[in-house]
Formats: sequence, C-alpha cells, structure tokens
Amino acid sequence: MTTDVKLRRYKFDLAALQRLAAINYAALRPLVESVKQSGSQVIKVGHQLRFALTVLEAAPYTTEVRIEQQALVQQLPGLRETQLDVRLYHDAQLAEVIRSQGVARIQASYDVPNPKMHHADEKHQVNYFLQEWLQLIRERGHLQEI
Repeated sequence: MTTDVKLRRYKFDLAALQRLAAINYAALRPLVESVKQSGSQVIKVGHQLRFALTVLEAAPYTTEVRIEQQALVQQLPGLRETQLDVRLYHDAQLAEVIRSQGVARIQASYDVPNPKMHHADEKHQVNYFLQEWLQLIRERGHLQEI
C-alpha cells in the first residue's frame, strides 16, 4: 500500500519573529547597559556555567553584543562552547541573532534538505534559544567581576 506524501513548505512567520525579537530586546537591554560601562561582563549561573557578555560595536541606533557560554569544568576535546552575536536595534526595540556558532547571515527560511543541514526555521530557533538563555540568566544569573 502506498500513500501520497504532500510536502509542506515552511511558512515564515514574521510577526512571531518580531515578537521574539522584542522580548529579547527587553531582556538584553539592561545587561547591555551595564556592559557598556565596563566593556565586558561575566554572569555566573550555578556552579558549572557562566556567560560572558561583550559589546562588540556600539552605534547610535544599534549595538552588537556577543554572548558566550563558558563551562567552569573541563570540556571534552573538540567541543565548542556556544556563541551568539546579537544586534540590538534601539529605534525599533528589537534584538536578533546575526551570527550563531560562526554561521553568519542566518536566513529567514531554508529549503530542506540543504547542503549545510540548516533547519527550515533556523532563524526562529536561534532567536528562541537566545530567549531561553536570557530567561535563565534573568532567573539564576549573578554578575561577576572580571
């Protein structure tokens, strides 16, 4: 018995991505303001994890920051810590991930399959991951002196 499989194309939801970007902006802005004064900040979450927040570029209408996960214990050889570069748009009050794990220019949607194995909704997933990080930092994070 055979069945016809109808391929569903991923439909990009701009409104959902903008809501996510607004939430991320509201959560990230206070952290960025404290980092602008010192240049870099470390946020410790529990005993095994910390995040380094660094301002890469500051302009009147945008700020670019890097958030790096740093484990406090020895990692496996070849394991890379997660790194996100985020651009904050102050006039629109939105924040979006512009680079993740060295992948720049994350597209809104990808055809599946694709040569680099990106998910169809990669941009949404990476920005949602940022939201989860920021929520963890807000709930359990403690600023550390560098």
